[in-house]
Amino acid sequence: MSVCCVRHWICLTAIVAAAGGFVVGTSSPAAEATESLSRLAAAKAGGGQADLATLADHLAAAAATELRPALQALEAATPTGSNWLRSGLDRAVERLGTDLSSDELAAWATDQTLPPRARSLAFGWLKSRDPASADRLLAGMLDETALDLRRAAVAELLADAAEGGEAAEQAAHRQALVAARDVDQVEAIAGWLSEHGEPTDVAEVLGFVRRWRVSGEYDNVGGKGFARAYPPEEGGAAAGDWKEIVSSDRHGEVDLNAAVATKKGVLAYAEAVVEMPAAGPAEVRIGSPCAVVVWVNGRRVMGHEIYHASEAIDQYIGAAEFHEGANTVLVKCCQNEQTESWAGEWKFQLRITDPLGQPLARQPEEGK
Repeated sequence: MSVCCVRHWICLTAIVAAAGGFVVGTSSPAAEATESLSRLAAAKAGGGQADLATLADHLAAAAATELRPALQALEAATPTGSNWLRSGLDRAVERLGTDLSSDELAAWATDQTLPPRARSLAFGWLKSRDPASADRLLAGMLDETALDLRRAAVAELLADAAEGGEAAEQAAHRQALVAARDVDQVEAIAGWLSEHGEPTDVAEVLGFVRRWRVSGEYDNVGGKGFARAYPPEEGGAAAGDWKEIVSSDRHGEVDLNAAVATKKGVLAYAEAVVEMPAAGPAEVRIGSPCAVVVWVNGRRVMGHEIYHASEAIDQYIGAAEFHEGANTVLVKCCQNEQTESWAGEWKFQLRITDPLGQPLARQPEEGK
């Protein structure tokens, strides 16, 4: 740590200690700096804002060589803590100007040992200072785990290909479809390919589970069914009570009004078998305007007792452990008794992905 920074940290820790913050004791300046970053990263909304502002101000005055630990601290930062760290970092980068080189910013933006949001910050600083250098970096970011950088890389790929003729543009869209993770970007790419002679199954690309067997209806009057364990939760429903369905919706929606009956104050179960390439954790992502509960291999993953408030792809996300090979997913989808026209939908959509949104689960085609 530079002499200047040591003086800053010693002065700061004395101020914070006097204000009732952490006790300095006999720890080294480096340890005190680490403690200060930890305090910023762990910050929560509420009291102690003056102390946190002091810590952020000190970070804003740090030397260029001392900024990387703050970038690393973003990995475990709370939302509030992330804001405080970014406040200090943004001001430090602006103050340092050319003392912090574009090469250093580029190195941070591509350093996979830094957390994704730190790389995104560094890229943003580089883009503001040296747009050409930032754009050159994007060519290598199609596999980025920072989703905003990945999205920008896909957009740049397509923009560059537009100037290279139809064959180049077609090839770029195929490559972009593999790299893209944001649903709207996937939709746009798939739409372009379909318009240019390559019909693209959006539900397949996004990995929606489409083959289900659906139970008959169960009582949910007054919402009592959400917490009640009906036979399908205990493996007790007879085979004849289930109906095989395959969703033809572009987003894999399972319409229970069509599959079961158009009724209010009821619930139904849907069960699917999915194949996973390897054992381990994955994300179960479900969207529904209705209350839902999800199990994987008999273990409850999540439950959301919310009716007709909103609906979106990947609305709820829960982590689950999967076996290699066949796994069973069970969904309970509950309809309430609201009579407004907008409360009539009784449906859900589900997919299983890695943390970036890459689909993992597959289902064999019928008869295979």
